[in-house]
Amino acid sequence: MNLNSISDTQLFASFENLVRSERKITAQVLECIAEIDRRRLYLEKNFTSLFDYLVKNLGYSPGAAMRRIDGARLLRELPEVIEKVQNGSITLSQANQLERASRELKKNKNEVLSTKDKRALLLQIENTTQKQTEQILATSLDLPITPVQKETLHKDQSVTLTITFTSEQMKILEQAQNMISHAVPNKNWANVVTHLAKREVSRRTNTRQSFSQKVNQNQPSDGEPTVLQPPTAVAAVKPQMRKSLISNSKKILHTTTQKRPAIPAAIRKELIQPTATCSHKDYQGKQCENKKFLQIDHIYSWSRGGGHEPQNLQVLCAAHNRLKYAREAKIQFD
Repeated sequence: MNLNSISDTQLFASFENLVRSERKITAQVLECIAEIDRRRLYLEKNFTSLFDYLVKNLGYSPGAAMRRIDGARLLRELPEVIEKVQNGSITLSQANQLERASRELKKNKNEVLSTKDKRALLLQIENTTQKQTEQILATSLDLPITPVQKETLHKDQSVTLTITFTSEQMKILEQAQNMISHAVPNKNWANVVTHLAKREVSRRTNTRQSFSQKVNQNQPSDGEPTVLQPPTAVAAVKPQMRKSLISNSKKILHTTTQKRPAIPAAIRKELIQPTATCSHKDYQGKQCENKKFLQIDHIYSWSRGGGHEPQNLQVLCAAHNRLKYAREAKIQFD
């Protein structure tokens, strides 16, 4: 099939059919692995474990092999898993999480998770995300929290940091990540932390340099130091002034044609709030609702005369902002 020649609707239909076929094949793969495991046929192939057979003989990555082994063993205990994998309500990752949690329970509390309890947990994690599954399993099984802080040095002098954050610390870090999504578009925590650290170092360095320059400029000829007065506080924009600021923003901002001015802070603050979500809607009217990597977009672009007035602004995630630009510029995706 030449995918370049078919319509968007046909492409979506074809892809969704393939996904259904993929899930069906995955379920069949799990059934085969479960039977090979039951018969221990990997020994006939001169492998001492099912894991080695899948990795060394069939080329699975260690992670992919472990997900399939856990899925197959969960299937042997709970036959209904096969149907749930086929319809997509349970993924291999969730099966792996459930089996891993069962092992942790035995290791840390010397308790064996019964088939009945596994079935109840399976129903709870059905149609949930990976993070939600982690939380459900940790709460239901009361698994102990083991904070980790570890540095691993590599030969190229790079460092791997393993850190455990509290829920409150993670919320603050995610909020900061959303605020700088324009500068760090990819969810890479190393880049996020480095960007924030650079900004703080720059702020403190510039503050010290500015202070030193002021001291030198105000130093009297007799060498006696001058005591600097604290800077005057910048008054906040009064609420009654905000409407005037917003209504006149287009007139003020269009006075400079060399470079598009920044959106006023007051308007940006009103649009990018902690509860803000991407407002993009697909062809069926379903909203994106992504809360990460949010950007302010001009509904009617600045280059075509659109201004910074609120009715011409919307919040889009970085991906849909790029999509909107590509469509306006008639850029074809390769």
